[in-house]
Amino acid sequence: MQDQPRTVYMDGAVTLSRMARYLRFVVVALIVQFSPSISFAAGAKGWVQEDCYASTFHLRKNDYASAGQELILRLHTQTVPLGAYLQGVQGDEGFVAEGKRCSASGNCEEATHAKIWLNPMKGNMRHISGRYAVDFGGQHLEGEFVVKYRKPNPQLICN
Repeated sequence: MQDQPRTVYMDGAVTLSRMARYLRFVVVALIVQFSPSISFAAGAKGWVQEDCYASTFHLRKNDYASAGQELILRLHTQTVPLGAYLQGVQGDEGFVAEGKRCSASGNCEEATHAKIWLNPMKGNMRHISGRYAVDFGGQHLEGEFVVKYRKPNPQLICN
């Protein structure tokens, strides 16, 4: 009879251990399931850099680009920093931008029309996300992006 409570205790410990293992499995499964949608939700990756009058988005890793091809979108911000655009609401209209598609050899094709929509954000500007739509003659390209913000070096002094 003394062995029976000990066996129940051991069974309880095994059950708790199994529950902990199942819980870990569920947590890992959820992380694996939702990580790709968070990490790879954007089709294009690259960087953005500011100068005194515009922000230039360089999109390199995207669905339509061949090796070394780059989509460049230049958003004219006048003297307003990009961070101010990211704090405000732009609505469904987006911003008209200049666009071009450049090959690895440096040949560029100007876009006939380009628009960019920026997702609002708070805090620091390490990564900026949004979507774009660009027309090159009869070809229409659109997608989402996440770009890394590159601080100007040396620091800009704009008039």
